[in-house]
Amino acid sequence: MPYEKCEKCDRTVYQKAKEKCDNRKSQLEKKYKNMTTGYESILFLLAWYSLTTTLFTAILSPVFLNDCITFFGVLGKGMGRLFREFVIGADSFGQLSGGIPNRILSGLMYWLIAVIVMGILFIITGLLIVGIGYQVGKIYRKYCWDILSIIVAITSTAIVIYFGEWIKSIISMNLILLLLLVHVVYIGIRCYVKDWREERGYY
Repeated sequence: MPYEKCEKCDRTVYQKAKEKCDNRKSQLEKKYKNMTTGYESILFLLAWYSLTTTLFTAILSPVFLNDCITFFGVLGKGMGRLFREFVIGADSFGQLSGGIPNRILSGLMYWLIAVIVMGILFIITGLLIVGIGYQVGKIYRKYCWDILSIIVAITSTAIVIYFGEWIKSIISMNLILLLLLVHVVYIGIRCYVKDWREERGYY
């Protein structure tokens, strides 16, 4: 500050000190960046190794693989049943064209109504799925977007895969469904803890 206010004094010492401080700051920033890059690389390699090992173990685990096939099979059947319900609903609305005396016009109106109804149902369903996914993603980014969530996800998946047979002997539940429920409980706990800390001014 004295050098800034005084116009007659020599600013050489000030300039040298400032230049030295800036150089030191630049060196520390580069060092920190290199350390961060190395840490992220090691973390990525560990995550990749854990993920590949877990996936290979899941493929070799008959209990987990069977539950995987069952879970996604039920999910596929549910989607097929929903599609059939859409077709039945579109057909019901399409029957409104039966009152038209002209057969060709009646057929055209039937397909037009059916296509419109199917399109509306698919759009509504798609918007619901996208909306729910967006809200879940928003909550996850706000409360659980950190390394702890990655550790919990990998650890819980590994436990379910490695000890799947023992878990199913105690809890008669699909392992994929159990894994999803565990993660839902984890997200709920993180939301509660963060809100509790925010209310008390810890953030």
